[in-house]
Formats: sequence, structure tokens, C-alpha cells
Amino acid sequence: KNKLYPVFVALTVALGGFLLGFDGVVNGGAVPFYRVTFGISNAPFLIGLSSSAIILGGLFGNFIVGFLIDKIGRKPALLLTSILFMVGAAGTALSPNIVLFIVSKLIAGLGVGVAILVAPMYIAEIAPPKHRGWLVTFNQLNIVVGLSVAMLSNYFILKTVLDPDINWRWMLGIGFFPALLYFILLFLIPESPRWLIQKGREEEGLRILRKSCGEEEAEKEYKNIKLALTESEKQKEAPTQKLFSKQLKFIFFIGFGLAIFQQLSGINAVLYYAPMIFESAGSKMDTAFLMAIVVGLVFTAATILSMFMIDRLGRRPLLIIGTIIMASSFLLVSFSFHKGTYAIKQEGINRVCEQAYRAEISKQAKIKYPNNYLADSTVVGQNKASLYKNVALVGSIDLQSPVLLRSKSEIEVLRKTLIQIEGKIFDKETQFFSSIKSQLTSQFSIEEQESVLKNFSEIYKPSILKESININSVMVLIGILGFIAGFSISLGPVMWAMFSEIFPIRLRAKAIAVVGAANGLTSFIVATIFPMELEFIGSAATYLLFGIFMILCLFFVVRYIPETKGKTLEELEAELIRN
Repeated sequence: KNKLYPVFVALTVALGGFLLGFDGVVNGGAVPFYRVTFGISNAPFLIGLSSSAIILGGLFGNFIVGFLIDKIGRKPALLLTSILFMVGAAGTALSPNIVLFIVSKLIAGLGVGVAILVAPMYIAEIAPPKHRGWLVTFNQLNIVVGLSVAMLSNYFILKTVLDPDINWRWMLGIGFFPALLYFILLFLIPESPRWLIQKGREEEGLRILRKSCGEEEAEKEYKNIKLALTESEKQKEAPTQKLFSKQLKFIFFIGFGLAIFQQLSGINAVLYYAPMIFESAGSKMDTAFLMAIVVGLVFTAATILSMFMIDRLGRRPLLIIGTIIMASSFLLVSFSFHKGTYAIKQEGINRVCEQAYRAEISKQAKIKYPNNYLADSTVVGQNKASLYKNVALVGSIDLQSPVLLRSKSEIEVLRKTLIQIEGKIFDKETQFFSSIKSQLTSQFSIEEQESVLKNFSEIYKPSILKESININSVMVLIGILGFIAGFSISLGPVMWAMFSEIFPIRLRAKAIAVVGAANGLTSFIVATIFPMELEFIGSAATYLLFGIFMILCLFFVVRYIPETKGKTLEELEAELIRN
């Protein structure tokens, strides 16, 4: 009669994995909009930091999690993560500036850092032994489901909330509601029986084991826990300096290699900036968001596939197959951008200038008519622009105002600049845009250039890109999806599985914390500098770099990674520890 109880508990706790996945990638849909709202379109470092701050917060969360779960217990730690997720979601949605936005992301990251370690640990400690592996996978599955839902949610909000200064707030703020649900549901689950028994609350812990495992299995589990605690008390914890002994050098070489290569694959760069990547390949914004949804679905499907393959095919073969797929996929993406060309024609110039002028009219309409500026149509006349909603006139904008006259003058300079390169074919996007930017800004005073550069990054550049790029966007999509599939069956799940196998038991917690910190730090660096790479070295070189890293990873796997499938932890310890 209690068979469904551990399933309910595991699903409830695994909602933390859902929030982890959701918060990790929902920012990708918001970036194109809040960078304009906060005026950071011309600051790629701040764009990168605003996305990667959640990783930095996660690192701090990793450091405090050991203290939390030992002192206050597993359940209070999970309740804390739900509160951190709520504060992070509400904080980013309501932030008036980029500083408070980044602080809110750091708070959400603390929740991520705690949840990623506590949720699977709690499930493992309360699950019946024969269903433990299956129930623990709920958390990993929920992570990829969370990121898929985030991408779907972003697309839905994009289509329903038209205000670009508001839609991104909904994209980020919607995460408050599943976090609130998580907070409420956590009151329905018990504390970890292992923690209770460890703290001397044995009757309470045994009662929870009976409810979760049944009478007979609970008694057996209770004896195993007591025996393990007794053995643990007999053995002093291995000193930290043992981590850096000569015998463990090879194991740490493997651990650091997997941890660093997993993030040098560019996984977080792809997930955090998916819509931006597809926009850079010339897709319209709504199409870019749809493609991001496909990325999430492929991630989910491939992760489910890996759950069935990891114990059948083995760790090493999956790593080899996955890295080959990832390297090939990134080389395909890089080749597609390398073969892409940039050239703008007269019709394209006209559309760019018209869109830029209408964007400025829309900006002024929002100031004058905050409730009606999102008109069904805007008719631009000689001296005024008329705003219509449901066929009714709802307002008009004076086109002779100083702001719009100045904007019109700037757009005319942009038109003349684009006419100078009309029909000229550029091989590299960096060369194409730097040529336009330098010619455009040279025609303005030093005082005016900052405003011109801001308009270039926020308004002109996206329109110019769509009108000028000639690239095989289907090949880019195939390459990105291939990379996601390769990662999901290899470096994604296999790295964590191997970490739990290769380190000696008395040093495992400390060792995983050390290599996990290296993984998080690499992730933070990659996600932070990705927008700068696109800005300064271009898409082709950026994806080529990721492809080269995966080729190096393949050599690393083939040369150094052992197979751990089917071997006991004792056998692996004897094999890997070298004198």
C-alpha cells in the first residue's frame, strides 16, 4: 500500500531539479530584451555576467551545502532552496537596473548550488534500495524537463506579451510560481531517515523507513544505516592534504579533465544563449525561440536515452561516441558561419532605416501613451504618426519634435553609410559590422558617439544582420542539435557517474567538491566570455574553438579514461590509485 509514497516523495523533491533546469536557461529568452531595457547592448561583458552570475552563485551554494545538510537537515535545506528560487525569480523580474538583476541571479544561483547536491542525496536516502537508482534519475530528468519548459514558456510569453520592456520580466518572473509550489509541497515530505538516525532520533527515522520501504525492508535498512554510522565513527575522515598525495594524482587528472572539458564543450553557452545563437544565423526572433524549444526537446529525449545506455554500453564508449558527435557538430556550425556572407542591397537598406525610424516612434509613443502605444498599426505621415487600435485612432506623435528630428537625422547618416557598402560582399561578420560601425560613428562628435553606438547595438545591428546575412541556417540548426544530443549521452551524465566511482570512499565528498568547483568555475568563465567571443572574433571562430576543445577531449578520453562499468568500487580504487 506504500508503493506510491516514495514515488510521491521523489517527484516532490525532484521539482528542485525542474527549478534548477528552468532557472538555468530561462535567461536565454530574456537576454535580447533586458539588454535593451538596461542599456547594456554595447557591453558584452555585462551581458555575459548577467547570464553566468547564476553559475557563480551555484559555486557558493556548493561550498555551504555540506554545512547546511549536516547542521539543519535535508528538508530545511530544500525549503531554503525554494525560498532562494522565489527570491531570485521575483528579484530578476522586478530589477530596476543591471546591478540588482545580477545580485538576484546570484541568489538564484545559491539555490541551484544547494539543490543540485541535496535533492539527489535526499531521494537516495529515503528510497527503497531496489528502486533507488530509478527514483534518483527523476531529478536529472526533471532538470532537462525544466529547461525544455523554460524555452516553451519563453516562446509563449514572446507571442502574448508584446511590450519588449515587460515580456522579459514575465519570462523570468514566471519561475516564482513553481518555486512557491515547491515550497508548499515540501511540507508534505518527511526529513531524511538517515539524517534522523544519525542525530539520535532513531524511532522517528525508523517510522519513515517503514512508510517508505515496508516493515521488513525498513528493519534491514535501519540495521545497514546503524552499521554504516558505526563504521564511519571508527574511521577518521581522511585529512584534506591526502587529496594532493602522489597516489591520487592520476585520479585527479581524470577528474579535472572531465570537469573542465565538460564546460569547454560550450554547453552552457549554447543553452543560455540559444535564441541569440539562432538570431545570429539570420532567423527571425519568434523562429529563433521555436528553435530553442527544439533544443530543449532533443536534450530531454537524449537524456532519457542515456539513462538506458550508461549501464549497458559503458561509460568510455559513450564518451568516445559523444565527443565525436560534438566535435563534428561544432565543426559543421563553424563551417556554416565561415561560408556565410554579408551583403546589403538597396531594398534591405530601406527596410533597415524604416524599422529604425518606426522603433524610435514606438519609443516616443510609449512615453506619451503608455496604455495605447502598442497600436495595431502606425501610419507615418509628413508631420505626424497616427496610432490605430481596433481601427480607432488612439493617439498621434509629432514627427517634428526635437527627439524624432535628431533620430531621423541619425538614421539618414546610417542610410548613407550603408549605401557606401551596398552590394559589397563581406566574408566575416566582425569585418562587416566593424566597417559599418567605424564609418557611422566617424560622422558624429565624441559626445554623440556613445548614443549612436547604443542605438547601433540595440536597433540597427539586428535589422542589418537579418537583411544582409546569407547562411545555411538549417545546417546551423542540425549542428547545434547534434551537439546537444552528443553532450546528453556523454559528458552530461557520464561525468557525474564517474565522479561517484573513481574517488576513494573516504575522500569522495571532498574530491567531488574540488573537481565540481573546477567544473563550475570553467562554466562561469565560458558563459561570461561567450558574448564577447561572438562580438570580437565572430561566430565561425567561436564554434571552431569549441570543436577543437572536443577533439582534444576525444584524445583525452581515448588515452586516459578507464571503463568503470561492472567493476566494484574497491576494484576501481585498486586500479586507479598509483604509487
